[in-house]
This record gives sequence, C-alpha cells and structure tokens, in this order.
Amino acid sequence: MKYVCAQGSRQGGRDYNEDRVAIAERDAAVLMVLGDGLGGHKGGAMASATLCQIAVRAFRAVRQARIQDPSSFLALVMFQAHKALKDLGKRLDPPIEPRTTGVLCLVQDGCAYWAHVGDSRLYHFRNQRAITRTHDDTTVETFRERGILDDEESLAHPEKSRLLACLGGHTEPTIHLSAETTLRTGDILLLCSDGVWEAMADAELARALSHPVLESGLADLLLTAENRRQKAADNISAASLRWQDQAARPANLAPRARQLTARAFWEEGRQLIVGRKLEAMRGAPKKVPPEGETGSGG
Repeated sequence: MKYVCAQGSRQGGRDYNEDRVAIAERDAAVLMVLGDGLGGHKGGAMASATLCQIAVRAFRAVRQARIQDPSSFLALVMFQAHKALKDLGKRLDPPIEPRTTGVLCLVQDGCAYWAHVGDSRLYHFRNQRAITRTHDDTTVETFRERGILDDEESLAHPEKSRLLACLGGHTEPTIHLSAETTLRTGDILLLCSDGVWEAMADAELARALSHPVLESGLADLLLTAENRRQKAADNISAASLRWQDQAARPANLAPRARQLTARAFWEEGRQLIVGRKLEAMRGAPKKVPPEGETGSGG
C-alpha cells in the first residue's frame, strides 16, 4: 500500500483538550481513530482516550495479515468502547459517565471502511471536492437534510451541539457503518472533531489538504480553524490519509452503508456461528458402524 497520513490536535479556546486521535499501521492496513470527549460530562478526555486505546489494541491483536470483516471489526470496537466506558464510570468514586463521540476508518487493500457515532466526521475528498461525509447524530443535522435549515442556519443554530448518540451514554448507540469504498490515486480521507468543521467549509478543508506535504497541510488547517474562532474555538483535532496507490478491485465485503445496534450486531454474530457449525456438520463424514454392527437399536 502506498499512502501518507498525518494527525494533529490543538486545544483551541478551551481549558482542556478532551479530543484524542490515533493512527496505527501494519503491512496491509492502517487504522485511524478520533474521539471528542463530551465536555458537559466528567471524564471526557478519559472517554476519548479509552476509545483510541481499545481501537489500537484490537487492531494490533489481529493475527491474520488482513482483517476478514472490516465493518464488523469496527462495530465491535465501538461496542466494546461503549461497554468499557460504562464499566469504568461505575467503578469510580463517585461514579461518573465518561462519554465521547467516535469515528474510525480502516484502509486495507485499497479500500476504506468507516464507522462513527456522534458529530465527529469523516470526509472523503476527490479532486478537491467532498464526495462523502458522515451524518451527524444531531437534530439539527436531521433538519438540514430535510431542507428545514440550510448549512449557514445549521451552524448558527443554538442546538447544533446537542447529540442524539454517543459512546458511554445511557442508551446503546447505533453505529453508522459505511459501504466498502474503493480509493483512487490522490483521494484524501479526513477524520475531524466539530472544532474543525464548524470553523471551515468543505472546500477550505479540501484545499488545505491538497498541500504537497499532507502533514503541513493538516497543521495549517488546524491552525486556521483555531485562529478563526479564537477564544470561542473548541478543541480542534484531525487525522488524514492521502492514497497514493492505484485503485484496487473491490472485495464487496461491505456492499452497502448501514446502521447497526448492539442487539443486531450480536445476533448477526450468533447466526454466523450457528451457520458455520451447521455447514461443518453437513460436510463431516458419516460414521460407519464397525463390521458386525447394524447401528440400530434392536
């Protein structure tokens, strides 16, 4: 695989930086992770750090050269992080509810797969144009998609930061999973917290990341976002990958985008295990009774 990647984070105008970002690499794959800890709840930084730690640990624990089911892997990481945050918060004295948004992206064999919950985003840029971005788990985003609010009104809306879903919250999150996406030479993937996308338009993001040196372009992007909002700036974090290889043939491992609840995820896993057992039983050789035995009860 031929690619370059970069990451960065700035505190903005906040007292603490509760964003966390991580990139993990192996011969045949790269994983990018970003979490934006919820500032209205204690333990935001702990929550986003826990997500990154769980994701990177799971990625490094895979023994095979390639992850066989990328979408299921990403969903499992999200659900494990949610459970870990719930358990962690209960163990503390006094108990707290550490919460975070989450966006993960796995690139393998020239294809990208991503999962997210909350309002941290993934953008897919091609020829300096955003061809895909994730859906924010907010009421304002729903209003924007229905045409009730335009982009400018959405950014100015007082409820724009109110989340409908996150990791570590009271309810089990619904994870948004992408379809398998084939990357072309020059494609750019961007994971970012709301401190980035609230300050910069899609076209500005694409233009900054088109810098010949991706690391420099990303650093300029973060600095511009921080200077633009100044004291009002949220934490500002991002991870990006520029694909430099040829387009690969799709493996069709995730043919469609979908949403997945924890219950549906575990049920899919159960059915897969049962199906494999039945398949193995059908393929197993039948036992032949020893000579002189009929194999019947009488």
